[in-house]
Amino acid sequence: MFTKKEGIHLAISILILTFIFGFDDGRETFIAKYWLLNLLGVFLIVTLSILFREAMIKYKASKHEAKSEYTIWNVKKFWFKGAESKKGMPFGILLALIVVIVSKGKLFFTAIGEHKLNENIEHRTGRRRIHLQDYERAMICLYSIWSGVILAIIGAATGIKMLITINFFLIIFNYLPIGDLDGAKIFFGNLFLYVFNLIFLIIFFLLIQYTIIWALITAFLASMIISFIWYKKYN
Repeated sequence: MFTKKEGIHLAISILILTFIFGFDDGRETFIAKYWLLNLLGVFLIVTLSILFREAMIKYKASKHEAKSEYTIWNVKKFWFKGAESKKGMPFGILLALIVVIVSKGKLFFTAIGEHKLNENIEHRTGRRRIHLQDYERAMICLYSIWSGVILAIIGAATGIKMLITINFFLIIFNYLPIGDLDGAKIFFGNLFLYVFNLIFLIIFFLLIQYTIIWALITAFLASMIISFIWYKKYN
């Protein structure tokens, strides 16, 4: 399922995210045994969340006769007139480590990876459009976002708050419309879809700690109404 390069990037990402979420175990005093036990629990949840997300996005990509490959988010150019680096700098990882260390584990930044989507030209032969369209990329990347929603629902149903917290932060930062993150592909692929899901995610995660069913219903209805008003106003 994963290429060798992809497996390495996933392993690095899982370890970095485990460190980020497990940096502060919530105890007033540091006790190595409890910190390591907490870190192990974080590692298991991060691994589950990342692998489930990758399975979901690969499944959706296959339905569009395409492949999704996970890679660490490297920024090759910071300024419009600046020189472009060939390898780039792992901006997401560096920012994530700086944020968690400076805040002493109180703040997180989790946008450290991106998905490269490539169509299978041979298999797409006969379609109206051979190459992946922007709206198709948006639909594929939505599966990576909704995988976190599914796990958050499971976390709420089972009382595993860490599962909710980790997936909330994984979703919210990867939904940013910058670089080649999933959020950027959705934003430029279908703006209405981006707005609809943004409203849904905000309301859903605000309410999920109280009730799952009403969180889903309220978030869906609110996102439908607000998105429709926004669409009518600006289109």
